[in-house]
Amino acid sequence: MVKIAYITLLGRSPWAVVNTYYKLLTMGKKADRIYVFTEERYRENLPKVVKALEAISEAYNLHPTIETKIVPDYGFFVADRKFRELFSKLEREGYRMGLDITSGRKALVAAAIVQIRKFPVSFIVYMGLLDLDFPDRPYMMIPTHMQPIKNFLGDEDEGHQ
Repeated sequence: MVKIAYITLLGRSPWAVVNTYYKLLTMGKKADRIYVFTEERYRENLPKVVKALEAISEAYNLHPTIETKIVPDYGFFVADRKFRELFSKLEREGYRMGLDITSGRKALVAAAIVQIRKFPVSFIVYMGLLDLDFPDRPYMMIPTHMQPIKNFLGDEDEGHQ
């Protein structure tokens, strides 16, 4: 059985993190561990994001370990090092990685993608939101065709072509 570590990047939209995780669960993608990376300026959103990830996981009878990592604002050098260290550790422990870049800011997204390419990766996803009338709603309250998801590794492409 493949062990998956899910890494998500929290930027200004907590809903983007929560909704993408929910979407992935509906697609059958499950994680044994979850890591939420964010910059200092968004740290106040971490408790509610963790609580939401726990609640959604529980609804699917899953109990992943959830950890948070905070980097300085615009701390791409620190982020680069933290991602490399985490991905190395996860690889040694036999994990494949899934990366969600939906909510992430450029510095974190760039650092994560540059580092993860050297490790065993299952998916790198981004979920769009085609109608900005729905930015702060739960996944199930937004029409699914307005939330296309793209796996940049090419396993699946849902939504618009």
